[in-house]
Amino acid sequence: MKKGLLISILLAMIFLLAACSGNTADQGSGTIRIGYVNPTTGALAGNGEGCDWVVKQFTDYVKEHPITVDGKEKTFEIIVYDSTSDQNKCTELAQKLIEEDHVDLMIAIQTPNTVIPVAQVAERYGVPCIATQSPVDPLAQSLDQFNWTFNSFYTLDQVYESQRALWQKAGHAPGSGAKVGLLFANDADGTAWHDIFVRRLAEDGYTVVDPGQYPSRTTDFTNVANQFRAEEIDVIAGTNIPPDFMNAYHAIISAGVRVDCVTMGKCCLLASDVEALGELADGIMTQVWWAPTNPYTSELTGVSCAEIDRLYAADHNGRTMPQPAAYAYEALELAVHTFRKAGTTKREAVRDAIASLDVMTLVGPVKYTEKMHGLTYSPTVLTGGQWQRENGELVLKILDNSLYPEVPITGEYWPYNATMKE
Repeated sequence: MKKGLLISILLAMIFLLAACSGNTADQGSGTIRIGYVNPTTGALAGNGEGCDWVVKQFTDYVKEHPITVDGKEKTFEIIVYDSTSDQNKCTELAQKLIEEDHVDLMIAIQTPNTVIPVAQVAERYGVPCIATQSPVDPLAQSLDQFNWTFNSFYTLDQVYESQRALWQKAGHAPGSGAKVGLLFANDADGTAWHDIFVRRLAEDGYTVVDPGQYPSRTTDFTNVANQFRAEEIDVIAGTNIPPDFMNAYHAIISAGVRVDCVTMGKCCLLASDVEALGELADGIMTQVWWAPTNPYTSELTGVSCAEIDRLYAADHNGRTMPQPAAYAYEALELAVHTFRKAGTTKREAVRDAIASLDVMTLVGPVKYTEKMHGLTYSPTVLTGGQWQRENGELVLKILDNSLYPEVPITGEYWPYNATMKE
């Protein structure tokens, strides 16, 4: 009995040591395992579009250019799970990737709704995490300290300045007293945006019309629409998931609200989401994170923005590569750079390699030198654009490059949209 008990204790200790090392058992395998939780379906499916295509680009690339880690040449195994755009499922799948799939690195991507839960799990388990496509503020505010996660995206002060430049093109400069109606959900993303916009609008002399944050997935926006109509607002500004914006915008227009410009994040980034609004889409303005005309070339693969767009179009019936897919590409670029630099899959070394990156990616330069709260991040490129029709097709034109002048302007401001004041 004593001998059996001793063997059981020794086996338990071996199992515990393996669990603590996280990926020790996989160091002898021929692959580096990357965990990737993607909103392939659900309300954020547009943001997850192109994931499989980008993943194939990098599995093929690393097969041709193996990475030497732990003394052996290895390729990438990128394990993608569909979150169905559900935050709770993001948490469950991130845990599965770490506990069952024993990934060496996590990718947290596609809006704060999906980035925050994945990054929080990575922090809890002590797994290196490359985060992208989440504004810095809501992610930074979600934990007191980040020891394993590094984010690359813009701050909400940058977003505000980009949208303010678009309001100016519509005739509503700072100090004009123009009335800006706010449309924000009460989730982490909406709250971070709301707080920044309320403060900055007041500082710039705008009149804030704030009906309060609504619960996400709300279908009745009657109170919001009535307040906007009573206040005779000039601008609508916010960020929403596509179903929420669809419901809200139809209620606002049906109530007889007429404005000079609409600037929206998240829900108006993709042609498919905007096109669903029909004629109401014409002239809507939004931030632009990436475009085929941007002047950047991947230091890793040598592919330019224009070239990757041509490759994507060839495989997708001529469609322009979605903005979020460019950030999926960037995340995997950073993963390759990280393991080449680390030379191992040991977690602390991988984390330190991410922290020291200084590379040019498809979305621009990435260097983790900035801090917000306890989060280390690299700001990325942001411009302002407007959806305009060309030969019946909606095209996103870049109108403002004041934050990043190297990005070319691709269109002129079009003053008409379906909700313009008469």
